[in-house]
Amino acid sequence: MIEGWPEKIMAAQEVTHIEFEGREIPRVRYGKEKGDWDAANIPCHDCRVLEGEFHVPNCDVEECPVCGEQFISCACKFDDDPEESE
Repeated sequence: MIEGWPEKIMAAQEVTHIEFEGREIPRVRYGKEKGDWDAANIPCHDCRVLEGEFHVPNCDVEECPVCGEQFISCACKFDDDPEESE
């Protein structure tokens, strides 16, 4: 694991919700996605979190809690989206 990555995993655990249309929506934990990533047996292939942990930001496995698609590429506009404030 690269230097500093354990700290990124720890920091990701502090971000439990996202803001969407004025509401706090709980993030999807690894192993709770609609797809089967074999979380009970292996860490996330992208960010290395363990089952039950929150993914590190920009992980390609994290599921959007609003639309269910891949979080990093879904079309949902979150309240703190920097592109919305431009």
